[in-house]
Amino acid sequence: MTAANTPRAGRRGGVLPPLRGVALGVLSVWAIFVLFLLWVFGGASTRFVPSLAEVAEALPGFVTDPETWADIGITFRRVVGSLFAAAVLGLGAAYLIYQQGFAGQVVSVYVRLALGLPSTIAALLALFIFRRSPIGVYLVVTVITFPFIVLTLLGGMQAADRRLDEMSRVYRFGTRRHLRHVTVPHLVPYTFSAIRNENAHAWRVVVLAEVFAVSNGMGARFSRAFDRFILVDVLLWLFAFMTIMLATEYLILRPLERSALRWRRPSSTQAAEREATR
Repeated sequence: MTAANTPRAGRRGGVLPPLRGVALGVLSVWAIFVLFLLWVFGGASTRFVPSLAEVAEALPGFVTDPETWADIGITFRRVVGSLFAAAVLGLGAAYLIYQQGFAGQVVSVYVRLALGLPSTIAALLALFIFRRSPIGVYLVVTVITFPFIVLTLLGGMQAADRRLDEMSRVYRFGTRRHLRHVTVPHLVPYTFSAIRNENAHAWRVVVLAEVFAVSNGMGARFSRAFDRFILVDVLLWLFAFMTIMLATEYLILRPLERSALRWRRPSSTQAAEREATR
């Protein structure tokens, strides 16, 4: 690496990413501020948008209502259970496809079909098949999120370093030690990435399925308020949905991911070491 290339690399790696992050942060804050102004203006000038004062007045009763938390808990359990089922099934399907056998070819066909299945159609099918049973909600969320988890885990398996497999054979690792020290550590980042990516997707699908298929949960409460034209409750459930979805992402999944991957060194440190050894 020459001296002439050093400043250029520094500008590319050390200046532009922070500036891009600051710009995205400013745009996000500005977008939220614009939405807030539109809400204030709409509440003051029309009767179709509840005012900020109406929502603030109804918020304490909404938060302290036991039925609110009961429905939130129901939806949360459905998201967690469906994502867990999709992750387990996705891991098995990704392994079969990775092996490139006949079973993997059959599974890949179903994965492609699931990728093209719209969430609304899946929710309606669950309603027709399971009527008002909660099993339909679990099935819809699992089927919709399953193929995306498969693709992420399959990419992780295909990106595995063959030299680690050769090393495990040289040192006579058994199946259990190979899984513990090679396979699992490699797939953990891809698993967390798949679950984080599908978390928001699962929340949207579960609320949609609850609107059609069941009479409890956040989606059912949102639909009930919308049908009765109780716009304050509509906004409160919308804010509750956004808050819980973001809290699940940033207060649960990301801290768990950092804790599980704390043994990994930062990529910047590894890149610096590689440059130093040249």
